[in-house]
Amino acid sequence: MRRILAALLIFLLVIAPLSADKIEYEYEPYEEDEFPIWSHELRRAESIFFGSLVITFPVAMGVYSLASSLGMPTPNDDATKVLHQALIAGGLSLIIAGTDWLIGYLSDDTASQ
Repeated sequence: MRRILAALLIFLLVIAPLSADKIEYEYEPYEEDEFPIWSHELRRAESIFFGSLVITFPVAMGVYSLASSLGMPTPNDDATKVLHQALIAGGLSLIIAGTDWLIGYLSDDTASQ
């Protein structure tokens, strides 16, 4: 019975793509004003936030470990330590993304004057 089901599944997986109709669609590039400016700024902030986590998380781990070895009281639970480190890294990344937005906002303001 298993062989019959396996053969039927393989048969359906092979036949299904062959019977599908192709969609006739041509690519249309985005227009200049298709998306509002705030969505571009939000996308940039998101990219910078998650991109900087690659740097800020190891830095937060190192600083947390250094502070722990210097006598700062830390929890015994490993999950709580990782949560604290992730919150520190997220805060640092949020500061980096906010600083980038502020620099962009101020440079656009001075360029328009």
